[in-house]
Amino acid sequence: MDSLEHARVLLNQHFGFTNFREGQAEVVGAIIEGKDAIVVMPTGSGKSLCYQLPAMMREGATLVVSPLIALMKDQVDSLRAHDLPATFINSSLSESEQWQRIEAVRRGQFKIVYVAPERFRSGRFNAALRAIRVSLFAVDEAHCISTWGHDFRPDYLRLKTIRSTLGDVQTLALTATATPYVRSDIIQQLGLKQPRTFVSGFDRPNLAINVVQIQKQREKITRIKALANAHEGSGIVYTATRKAVEDVGADLHAEGLNVSTYHAGMRDAVRAKSQEDFMSGRTQIIVATNAFGMGIDKPDIRFVAHYQMPGSIEAYYQEIGRAGRDGLRSTCVLLFNYADKNTHDFFIEGSYPDATVIRDVYQALRETKLRQIELSSNEIAARSGVSNEMAVQSVLYLLERAGHIERNATLDRRVNGSARRSRTIIMLDNVAPHELRVKYQDVARRGELERRKLREMIEFCYSQTCFRSYILNYFGDRHHLRDCGSCGNCAPHAFRQKVSSISALSSSTLLPSEPRDLSADELLRVRKTLACAKRMRGRFGKNLLAGTLRGSAAQKLLQAHLNELSTYGILKDMKQDALLVLIDSLIEAGCLLVKGGAYPMVDITPFGERVMREQESVKLLLPNRL
Repeated sequence: MDSLEHARVLLNQHFGFTNFREGQAEVVGAIIEGKDAIVVMPTGSGKSLCYQLPAMMREGATLVVSPLIALMKDQVDSLRAHDLPATFINSSLSESEQWQRIEAVRRGQFKIVYVAPERFRSGRFNAALRAIRVSLFAVDEAHCISTWGHDFRPDYLRLKTIRSTLGDVQTLALTATATPYVRSDIIQQLGLKQPRTFVSGFDRPNLAINVVQIQKQREKITRIKALANAHEGSGIVYTATRKAVEDVGADLHAEGLNVSTYHAGMRDAVRAKSQEDFMSGRTQIIVATNAFGMGIDKPDIRFVAHYQMPGSIEAYYQEIGRAGRDGLRSTCVLLFNYADKNTHDFFIEGSYPDATVIRDVYQALRETKLRQIELSSNEIAARSGVSNEMAVQSVLYLLERAGHIERNATLDRRVNGSARRSRTIIMLDNVAPHELRVKYQDVARRGELERRKLREMIEFCYSQTCFRSYILNYFGDRHHLRDCGSCGNCAPHAFRQKVSSISALSSSTLLPSEPRDLSADELLRVRKTLACAKRMRGRFGKNLLAGTLRGSAAQKLLQAHLNELSTYGILKDMKQDALLVLIDSLIEAGCLLVKGGAYPMVDITPFGERVMREQESVKLLLPNRL
């Protein structure tokens, strides 16, 4: 019996499976051959089996690095239930318990050991590892080591040194969301030499994906209610902020839906009850931030709706991946409004502050002339003149990493009769602001990366190609690159609801049920409209865009000097209403976007620019004669 056949026997013996899932056999085979490997498979596709089976087939221990401390006990309990000797070592254990387990591993009592990455901060722990025979080093959530990844964790940067300490032990890096660029960075950061790379399992043919452009926020609630009423199973509604969780939860409850809410700002007991109510089926829908979902394996989630777009395609895929785990058809709808970009801009600005903000916050701390400072982030923001409190928290983290301050335990204080929570800040030195040891370039690079990911997410929202193929191509899974036939772009008739955004239509104007091909003359009018929108630079609304195209002499238009544009009057043969129909159709098609606010502005999208330059084609929802 060869080694892979032996692995199949163990697969059946310990897990009760007769066959490997897609991609597993190839990875297990490479590990058995002694190759380093990087494995990219989505959550729920069976990545863990790729190191669990080889661990049973070799001498020594398999060391598994995982940041998911809350799940370690469940993972270990599950392995023990399958007669696999496993344990975990993390901060939930007392120091004596940790050392007892390390000694048990050294004696060979455990084959699989889960370790939290922060354990490697301890020189004593690292020294103890040298006495253990580690035959396989598995790095779970490996994207955390990449500064280009969506969840970078500095503790992971120690793993290359640990790997060297263990004699360049065979290594398996596993992740659910690594793009080709991130994969390359993982290989470099871990010091892997010619590893095998496996990317598979991203195709979820039972998920019907759609993006719906929404003009008014209230329409989102209407769409979610319709989605919930159309499905018998459970659903998740993701929002970008805690406030949105509360607001959307209240709105859906008012609509008569059975809803619970979940975000990191809730008390632990309340959050746990919300999760349990959803998992048990006592509530149909859970409205949550991205804090919800890690380790959730509820098979009958029939829909995932995004009230606001996520900040990256990685996050989006991870969240929709919680639908349809039972293999049955499920629906994923992203309710897109360009104005939601502002929320993510705020997060990026707060997470990656520029050098001026960092120095201003540090100077505010210096000016207290105290070594031990008890101020909340809000108070520091007021003293430093920084408007984004989140940025203050990020600066304190950066200053602590650079060795300028130390933050101790959280304290409860009363300020002007109100309770405030703050951490004692200890000033470790008193250098001038321009002498700070903060790595400004790294902070700026991370911020630009997040902005790029956000741009990619927006590009996805405006895509007119197959949504599923778009995602597969993004992650480099080219096994299933074909039109899916079931997403909002491949089968728009299956998703299309009445288009309410086209408000300029007169009663005599009839729209077809689906977008249609355009004549050469209509395409020319489209390109002229897009060219005019580009020259107006997103500073004006639909009516002024239409007025400029037809050469209106309206005072507001002339005061804005729009009559000086080269595109002024280039569609003077068209009436205002007809131009508004055309503009709304271009918005619906993703060629133009509406920036939200009290006075919505129209701007051209990257897709619209390609249509304007004749690099891409477009179909529009237009009457038979424009």
